[in-house]
Amino acid sequence: MDLKLEAKQTQTLSQHMIQSAKILQMTAQELNTYVSDLALENPVIDITEPAAGGRQESIEQQQWLNSFNEENYYLYQRQNNDDDYDFRDSWNIDSTDGETLQDYLWSQLVAENFSEEDTAIIKFMLECLDNKGYLSESVESVAAYFHTDEQRIEALLKLLQELDPAGVCARNLEECLRLQLKRRQLDTPVLLSLVDTCLELVAKNQIPAIARKLRLTAAEAAGCCQIIKSLNPKPGVSFSSRDQLRYIIPDVTIVKFKDHFDILLNESMYPGIGINSYYRQMSQNPESPEVREYLTTKLRQAEWVKQCIAQRSKTLMQVSRAILAHQEEFFALGPNHLAPLRLADIAGELDIHESTVSRAVSKKYLQCSWGVYPMNYFFSREVSAAKSEGDCSARAMTAQDIKRALREIIEGEEKKKPYSDRILGEKLAGRGISISRRTVAKYREEEGIPDASGRKEYL
Repeated sequence: MDLKLEAKQTQTLSQHMIQSAKILQMTAQELNTYVSDLALENPVIDITEPAAGGRQESIEQQQWLNSFNEENYYLYQRQNNDDDYDFRDSWNIDSTDGETLQDYLWSQLVAENFSEEDTAIIKFMLECLDNKGYLSESVESVAAYFHTDEQRIEALLKLLQELDPAGVCARNLEECLRLQLKRRQLDTPVLLSLVDTCLELVAKNQIPAIARKLRLTAAEAAGCCQIIKSLNPKPGVSFSSRDQLRYIIPDVTIVKFKDHFDILLNESMYPGIGINSYYRQMSQNPESPEVREYLTTKLRQAEWVKQCIAQRSKTLMQVSRAILAHQEEFFALGPNHLAPLRLADIAGELDIHESTVSRAVSKKYLQCSWGVYPMNYFFSREVSAAKSEGDCSARAMTAQDIKRALREIIEGEEKKKPYSDRILGEKLAGRGISISRRTVAKYREEEGIPDASGRKEYL
């Protein structure tokens, strides 16, 4: 047995460090929930409103706010002036404001004279509709639930399928399309056969294969496909969802002024942490050692969380400033001017670890005059360099630049003879962008653009 004494250096994360990393990674909404839950657990914590200094805006910031519509400005003013107003509610849509699909369908049946049991069955089936407007329960399960025969359920379902919008209450995509064809009086054998047997080919625009399978000419098959594509595969999506809709709440806002930018952190979304003076005084003159130990532990926890939240704000502001410095052209001129940027670049400048930058931007959003973007959107690696003819200088390009160029080429192609991925690569090379055919296919698919056969038009 050979025994060796070997020295090793390892890094162990303390519980405080783990907690600090978690707080850094939290969004404003998650931090709000975390602080509220912590206050229930820790009696020495008092929830306080954000510091008043964080709500004071300069004249320039007020001018920027005035550029928004009156509704947004009204909500902003109420949030700052009305103590009883919950700002978080203004970013959500009350699902009761919009008419749901179930309400709309039932409104078409109010004049009908149904029995009490039929009314219960109809309302049950309406509640079983998913967001697409499809019936999620089978006829058999509905009949078993109400202890009735399936013929009765089928008859009521047929009645529901005659309502508007066409195709609603279908049990699958094929039935949804068949109902719409019937409503348009286009339920010919050819179109019904196309729906039943060729939907995958229709999705891929495989007109020659459809023509062979249904024994049609290419022009006839293309015309039939156009009819099918004009139908609505999701008749229920235009109605309000029963689920509560939520807007994205940005964690950082970059305001553009005439000669400079300003960065605002959305610290109003989570409360501040205060220390209860009664418990602090009690910890100094405790009734017993156990009380002293308990209160000391809770006070340390509260102080540490306060430090973590302050450090989170500091790190988020530092990272936002660094993003602004590297992407100033983007914020000044628009999305077409996104520059290559790596997490390591920001980490090196701020003298922090790359994982800290990653946590700081994780699940967080930045609002600017061009819209709301995930913060990791601004980190885009350099893909290639484009050189103009007769110019030795090269311009760094991101994946977004190449996708934009790819879309421009496809928009200008002849629709009856679309470019293959190989030709698209050659066209990009003519613009000084050298990437492989496989990369062209990857970017095309990420943009949701079909291949050459899927883009080809036959009429």
